[in-house]
Amino acid sequence: MPVIPPTKLAELQKSPRNIRNVCVLAHVDHGKTTLSDALLATNGIISTKLAGKVRYLDSREDEQERGITMESSGISLYYKVLTKKESEVAETATASSEPKSDHTVSEYLINLIDSPGHIDFASEVASAARLSDGALVLVDVVEGVCTQTVSVLRQAWVEHVQPVLFFNKIDRLIVEWQMGPSEAYVHIQQLIEQVNAVLAGFWEGDRLAEDSRKLEAAKEKWKETHGEDAPMTDWYLEEKDDSHIYFSPEQGNVLFGSAIDGWAFRINHFARIFAEKLGTSPEKLQPLMWGDYFIDPKNKRRVLTRKQYSKLYGTSKAASVLPLFVQLCFCPIWQVYENVIIDHDEDKIDKVISTLGTKVLPRDRRSKDHRILLTAIMQSWLPLAQACMVAILEKLPSPVGAQSLRLPPLVQGETKPASECKGAEFKEEAERALFTCDSGSEENPVPMVAYVGKIVSVPRDALPELSSTNSQRNRKAMTAEEMRALGRDAVRREFSLSGEAGSATPADTGSGVATPQDTGAGDGGIPVESLVKSMNEKLNTGSVQDEAADRNSAEDEILIGFGRIYSGTIRVGDTAWAMQPKYDPKAPNSQQYLKKVTVDALYMLMGREFVCLQQVPAGNVFGVRGVSGAILKSGTLASDSQTCPNLAAMHSETYPIVRVALEPINPHDMNKLVRGLDLLNQADPCVQVISQSTGERVLVTAGELHLERCMKDLRERFAQCEIHVSEPIVPFRESIVRQNAQPGVVLGGVGASGQSLATVSTNSGQGSTPDGESDLEELRIKPAEGQQRGEVSLSTPNGLVTVTLVVEPLPEKTIRFLQRHEEDIQRIVKLSSSKRRQALNSAAEALESVNADDAVPSALSAAAEGSSRIIVGEDEDDEANETGGKSKSPKPSRVSELCPWLQSRLCATLDRAKGWDTQRVQYAAEHGLRMFGPRRVGANMLIYAKDVLQQYKKPTLSWFKQQRMASLQGSLSSAATPMLSDDEYDKEESDSETTPAVEATRTAISICDFEESVNTGFQLATQTGPLCFEPMIGVAVTIKSFVYNDSSAASVNMGALSGQIITTVRDAVRMGFLHWSPRLHLAMYTCDIQATSEVLGKVYAVINRRHGRILSEEMREGTPYFTIKATIPIVESFGFADEIRKRTSGAAIPLLIFRGFESLDVDPFWVPTTEEELEDLGEKADRENAAKRYMDKVRKRKGLFVERKIIEHAEKQRTLKK
Repeated sequence: MPVIPPTKLAELQKSPRNIRNVCVLAHVDHGKTTLSDALLATNGIISTKLAGKVRYLDSREDEQERGITMESSGISLYYKVLTKKESEVAETATASSEPKSDHTVSEYLINLIDSPGHIDFASEVASAARLSDGALVLVDVVEGVCTQTVSVLRQAWVEHVQPVLFFNKIDRLIVEWQMGPSEAYVHIQQLIEQVNAVLAGFWEGDRLAEDSRKLEAAKEKWKETHGEDAPMTDWYLEEKDDSHIYFSPEQGNVLFGSAIDGWAFRINHFARIFAEKLGTSPEKLQPLMWGDYFIDPKNKRRVLTRKQYSKLYGTSKAASVLPLFVQLCFCPIWQVYENVIIDHDEDKIDKVISTLGTKVLPRDRRSKDHRILLTAIMQSWLPLAQACMVAILEKLPSPVGAQSLRLPPLVQGETKPASECKGAEFKEEAERALFTCDSGSEENPVPMVAYVGKIVSVPRDALPELSSTNSQRNRKAMTAEEMRALGRDAVRREFSLSGEAGSATPADTGSGVATPQDTGAGDGGIPVESLVKSMNEKLNTGSVQDEAADRNSAEDEILIGFGRIYSGTIRVGDTAWAMQPKYDPKAPNSQQYLKKVTVDALYMLMGREFVCLQQVPAGNVFGVRGVSGAILKSGTLASDSQTCPNLAAMHSETYPIVRVALEPINPHDMNKLVRGLDLLNQADPCVQVISQSTGERVLVTAGELHLERCMKDLRERFAQCEIHVSEPIVPFRESIVRQNAQPGVVLGGVGASGQSLATVSTNSGQGSTPDGESDLEELRIKPAEGQQRGEVSLSTPNGLVTVTLVVEPLPEKTIRFLQRHEEDIQRIVKLSSSKRRQALNSAAEALESVNADDAVPSALSAAAEGSSRIIVGEDEDDEANETGGKSKSPKPSRVSELCPWLQSRLCATLDRAKGWDTQRVQYAAEHGLRMFGPRRVGANMLIYAKDVLQQYKKPTLSWFKQQRMASLQGSLSSAATPMLSDDEYDKEESDSETTPAVEATRTAISICDFEESVNTGFQLATQTGPLCFEPMIGVAVTIKSFVYNDSSAASVNMGALSGQIITTVRDAVRMGFLHWSPRLHLAMYTCDIQATSEVLGKVYAVINRRHGRILSEEMREGTPYFTIKATIPIVESFGFADEIRKRTSGAAIPLLIFRGFESLDVDPFWVPTTEEELEDLGEKADRENAAKRYMDKVRKRKGLFVERKIIEHAEKQRTLKK
């Protein structure tokens, strides 16, 4: 097929009903790019013989070397269909063939997006799914449904993308595994069931969520009509038909084939072939082509069910007969492979070619490579591109049909089931245009809304209007004077930077001032001799050209937005509003996420090439230049920021977890590195760039392979300089368990600075220093006399306030509960934090008439600040097990009902746990729970004891200040004087005599006045634990008492005291933490490996050497593969994939997915203490403590004290001989 001119493709962009936006999704190495090559060959972009070998859409060098896709790339394809008027059967027509009179011609534009399959690049899959309306989901029939297959199906489900299933690599079942047609049929049946089971899980989850929302709405309506206490009696779950979501070959949404051999089919293809022979129509035969249907051996024109066949011919024959699909579809394919590849019988090959009526070139027939002959036969008989293209056109929706389903949840900013998106009402003109894919016209324009899914960095020469060829063609020649001026400017810049451009030494003149003529200086006060000398040097070394190259290096890479337009028409030169995902027109502080941009250029994406366009109508995928800086990674482009909606952010399956610190080898290249990191941050949707307060630049990536790609881009494209990369920085968590702590353990760095071993005693008489360090030299993990384990009493450095708190571990099921319902707690926090602040401002008046038990609401009922997203490593247990066997009730959606629902379940997780009696649990959940941490989000709890909450009943210092300031204001003579501030009040109080109000103030200081300070100290402590300054997890902190010691002070410096309370609470929490046996939680990967039995032992050896743990091992039915599931610490995973490939000679390739955090059950301070341990291991312990090694490594990286002997024998002197 000849290459289609871009003008033809641009013409087709104006017909949205004939456009298909399709992405290719699959697990890594399941054949996505090979399939894409076959589709590109239909447009003459590459040769049909090179399909699967050239990997055209893998434009990066490292993609070609590794053989995997790392970036999503798009291309526009043309396809023409001839449709018979009477039967409406689609057939392919070449671009040059003339249509017959009894056919109608339909021309289509296919916007194809190839996406990666590796888990490290899942964010690219999210971008591809957002820009598409349909998806080709590939499954390797040998490897089956893998982890990433489930992930891409979930991504398609979340984005409401209609999928078509393609079972690839069927040739491997024939040639490699020697399966028969019946065995392969049963195997593929099982794969379809597995894929449909995944979809059923998605459907059920959405249906329950939808029913829960409807139930809440019905309850509200029932209460309005029948009263608050009237129970509902007529509610039932609505049953819905879910047959349309599943893959079924008889429905035509399943393809079978081999992309590398260039063939594929759907069962309707064979139904058309055999319908006439069986005396029926293709429409009637197609539903019988899949399942237990058999041809009657006596009457070849009749099809029987298994029951009918058993009744006519007996059960034994029914068990051995071949199903209709196997007889008509698989058996002919198997015969071709057996005759061409396995047996290579020349006579049978000629018979196959003549029987199938395929056209095979003589050179292919004479080829010694049997695979070439097979590909020629199969491509002529069952062409891959034709089967896929027709399936795309028939089964995947156009933008007009898809946007009415996909856009409502994106406009509303939340994901809803597709059933709720039907029949959406148009609230505004912009929504009507969005849901109907209206491009508008010049006479009747509609709002333009587009979504930029990712930013692509391309070389300047790749853009036709900016390429060097065009630049040289349009460049104007410089005159000699202009070149001399350019040289003088370059020299001036050098002198200004190096300090050599200062004034010359004054000449001995009468005035004592040197003139340019005296010094021989040229323009700008630069000495002529120096100027000439510098110019000669520069001309000899070529440094002028080097400087110009450095200045233009930032412009070598151009950022292009890869987007999809949903309504209106975008044109070159238009001005539009770029809205980032956080922008909300109703929010007052969101204007920083809104910027006005000008569309500099528009492109049609053609893989490695870009075709310039003047305009792009709705329904198309396009590239846009001019949005860099306004859109960071993704965002919405709109003609009006007020009426046009900001589309919801994309859902991604991965999170960046691997961190490295970067610095240039040459310090002069720091600006290049900063500029390169900025470009990388925009061009990669998953990467994060963090600038530390110390000036350190930290790069956060999704995995090791992602890190390698980012560093390659930085060195070769973005920064173009040599970069030093630190060892990967892996996150840890710190926790405690109820075991005996190591006696006499010394730990440094309890304070904020962490510079020495100085820490704080647990005696109430001792004080905390302002910077968090103490006057003592060491902290021994032993509670003071009369105090329980974990209890610490600590005073501020000025001795005015003493805080007593208890630190204790939370039960494991409580930690899992808090982590699982973290998003629910965040909803409560965001919705109710403002109401809580208003309530606390009037706490003195509101709490005077309340009982002590009801003094202050808990963090859940009052929505006290937050929760945090920390992913657990263990699999989630059943809710009933965690809540003590209680029945599982549906989670309410309204915040007012969600609070008591969470309270009851939180109580159930703590009930009967060690150290938590029932009464204390109930009180803590209802009243004492103040907040979670760290960062006001996480699985740590701050609880106020009953005695502390009693202080909320008393008038606070703030209340007395208000009363005193009012009385002082009334005594002033000038009525125009404003109200006194706190500082003015303190000064007035210090100058006045003692009054009853002042005396009351001295005794009224309580935790109410310093609640934010206590909370901040708790947040700081849980954010940076004492082991290695990593966040805590699973810690409960109970404030037992808050006492103001000195009532004789004339005044209180509230600012200074607040800061001291923060450090005191922080240090006390860390000290209480060390009373228990500490544990480190390691970030873990789940490792999925498929390997044969021959390399199974080598795989286990590598996993054990990396401190991994095998979770399961099972043999995949019908294949010689074993599926191994294991966990491995991320800190030990670097180089794991390369090692396992080397050990197994490439027979096993691991897939690493972030799992969460898992406790390492080793005390970092463990040393041999018992006689048996000392006898076996010695005083220094021959066995390495892995937890201590991890802890010391992190402490050393952060500049904290590490217990390590640097000098073994300081008194010895070393003498070096010459």
